[in-house]
Amino acid sequence: MRLALIHQAPGPASAPSDAVRWRTCLREIAFLGDASAPAPDAPVTFDADAYALLLEIVCGLRSPLIGETEVQAQFKTFLASLDRARHGNIFSLGQRVLSDAKAIRQRHLQGFGTHSYGHLVRARIAPDQHLVVIGTGALAQEILAALDDRPSADQWGRKPEHADEVGDRVRYRLFVDAPRQPVGTMPATIVIAAPAGQADLEAVSRTYARIDRVIDLRAVDQRTSITFGAALVTLDDLFDEARAAGAAPARSVDAAHRDIEALARAFGQREELHPFGWDDVCA
Repeated sequence: MRLALIHQAPGPASAPSDAVRWRTCLREIAFLGDASAPAPDAPVTFDADAYALLLEIVCGLRSPLIGETEVQAQFKTFLASLDRARHGNIFSLGQRVLSDAKAIRQRHLQGFGTHSYGHLVRARIAPDQHLVVIGTGALAQEILAALDDRPSADQWGRKPEHADEVGDRVRYRLFVDAPRQPVGTMPATIVIAAPAGQADLEAVSRTYARIDRVIDLRAVDQRTSITFGAALVTLDDLFDEARAAGAAPARSVDAAHRDIEALARAFGQREELHPFGWDDVCA
């Protein structure tokens, strides 16, 4: 079984319906099966090239924030969501990718992440602002960790069981229990760290008497309009800020790419020697 991927921006997909998809805010990766029939013009990448692509993405080398770790956390979440009985080959492949990515980070990318999402968001929130984070995933946790010196924060989600996971300083709120009238008078900054819909955003906005800023970390095709008159900062704005602050050390990035090329060649050679599928290749 060959490793075959389609890598494209989120949105209308050219991948066949039976492909297994991993999506981030910037990209979608479709894992094709033996029976998959992509469109003739689909951008399919195979074998060693496909493995190198996965490594580059998981290591954060294809991200606007070079070396960031959020995409690796998203890849781990994707692997954990797989049905092992149906997609054990992809899970095994993913474990190999994570192991190789860890080695590359340790050798070449230590100390990267000065411009992490949490760092960039922190710079946009004044000390007198009440922190409000929408979402419960890895990105939301990164934002809360970057602002752990705040005496209190609100985190919004849909599942009651997440209340057991927050710290003492974080108050967990459910969208369905949003009050009809504002609670408190402290000015708030809302960070959207999940693909929340319009109804959820309006429920949150009713809770705060004054919202000075919204930092929207959703992908372009996930964004809904912000209707409550606050200053808006988008993910694109944060990326522009990171680029303006300077590029990552070129020597370290080049060394990481060389390691990835070697690991991808090794992957391709093992596939030639083990023709019975990814489980064999990734053992």
